[in-house]
Amino acid sequence: AAALFGCKIENDMMVPKDVAGFEAFEIEGQQSASINTAKLTVSVTMPAGTDLTALRVANVRYTAATKAQNTLITKGQMLDLSDTTKIRMYAFREFEWKMIAVNAKAPDPVTPDNPDQPSDPDKPKDGPQLYNMSLDNWTLVGKGWFPYAADADDTDKNIWATSNKGTSDLLGKNTTEPEENFLAVSGTGKKAVKLSSQWMLIKFAAGNLFTGEFCGLKGTKGADLAWGVPFTSRPKSLHGYYCYQPVKIDKTDENHEDMKGQLDKGHIFVILADWDKKKGTWDGYPANAIDDKGRFHVINSENQFVDVDNDPAIIGYGRFEFNTWTDSYQEFDAKIDYRSDRTPSVIAIVTASSLYGDYFTGGVGTLLYLDELSLRY
Repeated sequence: AAALFGCKIENDMMVPKDVAGFEAFEIEGQQSASINTAKLTVSVTMPAGTDLTALRVANVRYTAATKAQNTLITKGQMLDLSDTTKIRMYAFREFEWKMIAVNAKAPDPVTPDNPDQPSDPDKPKDGPQLYNMSLDNWTLVGKGWFPYAADADDTDKNIWATSNKGTSDLLGKNTTEPEENFLAVSGTGKKAVKLSSQWMLIKFAAGNLFTGEFCGLKGTKGADLAWGVPFTSRPKSLHGYYCYQPVKIDKTDENHEDMKGQLDKGHIFVILADWDKKKGTWDGYPANAIDDKGRFHVINSENQFVDVDNDPAIIGYGRFEFNTWTDSYQEFDAKIDYRSDRTPSVIAIVTASSLYGDYFTGGVGTLLYLDELSLRY
């Protein structure tokens, strides 16, 4: 048997007596593991280069309430945890646990200036970035603002998108615009972006910015947004600067009327996925949700959204929400949590001035400023 590294992981959360689940779990050779009873998850970190398809269980213990324990995972059993594995357990009801293992990052090579020591593991590393993450480049086409430079090629023009094409063509309004005066980082040619929540004649619209394509309006009831652009790296986080100035929610659809009077909330999140490889493998995907480019089509009028909790194509996910008024830019760093060691095909970075804008719900006048986004490694 392989030698054991690290310590045996006990569930250090207070476990309700009637919950079916893990009290302890350990894999031979692991670096670390954690059990989260609130989220029903077990996460294991293995040394770099470990074959995650063949992991031997070194220790496992279940809560007393867990039924039929002899039919569950046992000590010595080989597991494939290279992708999220779901385990159903029963007590007074069913509990679905999720298990995943990832490899630790390989140590950095020694540096020429200091050949005996590896580089600082906490210092951000260089890695691939997307075009215009500084948010400096904007072009006015007709009445609509678009997030690319006037001389951008077709590839760069198809990285970032907004709903401006729909709102500017129809009403001559933009919910997402360049900001030249209020900046996190000043300098010649520098810009930020301002997202504003507005009333558009008969509907509420939140300012938005995302990687992908605005594919068109769906009448007056919604829009088709294709999330995702080609990307194959695994950043640790999405970093940037934001300033949020919310107002109380005054517009809702019929399903969110109870939110009126609450302070609006904004968000930014990042998804790394391989929808192209998972297309047709999960019955949770609506028909035609994933296109030939491996992008996911969000269509709010058809209630077609990404299921971030259960979508098997999601490899990494990071999110940052906010609802506090700020007068100046604040730094943020949205950590990306990885669920698999697979290589992503696309990255979707999505932000909106009103979190529930897809449901025509938010506060008219809410503002979100963003500047100097970057992917950290």
